[in-house]
Amino acid sequence: MSFEKLVILSSNDKDVESNSNSDFVVSLKEKYYTQNVLKVIIKDISVPNVFPNIRGPSYGSSQNNIFELFDGASHITVQIPEGQYVISTLGTPPANDLLTVLANTLNIANPPIITTITIDPLTNKINFTFNAGSFNFVETSRSPLNDVLGISGPLTSSSISINAQQIPDLSGYQMVFIHSKQLAEANAIDGDFGLISVAEAVSLNDTPYGSYAYKENNDTELGSINYDNVRNLNRIQIVLRDIKGNKLNIGTHSMTVIFKVILASG
Repeated sequence: MSFEKLVILSSNDKDVESNSNSDFVVSLKEKYYTQNVLKVIIKDISVPNVFPNIRGPSYGSSQNNIFELFDGASHITVQIPEGQYVISTLGTPPANDLLTVLANTLNIANPPIITTITIDPLTNKINFTFNAGSFNFVETSRSPLNDVLGISGPLTSSSISINAQQIPDLSGYQMVFIHSKQLAEANAIDGDFGLISVAEAVSLNDTPYGSYAYKENNDTELGSINYDNVRNLNRIQIVLRDIKGNKLNIGTHSMTVIFKVILASG
């Protein structure tokens, strides 16, 4: 015989020693029904999408706001401000137009690189037109902004015009991950890290920037985490990370994880 209870973990209920609303600890007041746990079933997750498509150094290895050029003699490296960017083709570009911000940043670089950056209306690929000389895009130490701009390989040119090979990608994070050693120790296998404590992945594909992503598990098997030995889940830490393992900060926004515990009879 086994017993089932629903557990609601919210960052609003975090302990005082918690690091943030996306790296928090909850010590459950209920003790009896959180001991001798055979397995958990992740039911619902709510996570805010507050992660910009152009990210600065606080995102660790997912930083992508650095852009590099090589003019044949020296490297020129610039960083655009972190933020949620668009590419606008109609009327006056907004303040968060990626091509305008990048061109303005290059124009005040040291040395300045006077350039016009446009997007082809037929191919949707980006074009760089420099005032003089020619440039190569650095590929030996890959420029993080290249993937966003659609630059997928080395670009060399004897002219002042260079075209990206692919269409730009401003989609930002496609997915974030709920990590918890207590709930899901060694529950998943990652290609780079091996065994990791991922309880669930949450897609952001249909979640506009600034709104909440909601994950509901209707398939019990997919949401189940089975334990070799019974566990005590009185105290649980939840950490939100990206696909590269970087911790994510949601500021004052909240997140919630709801799961069912299956208890051994005793």
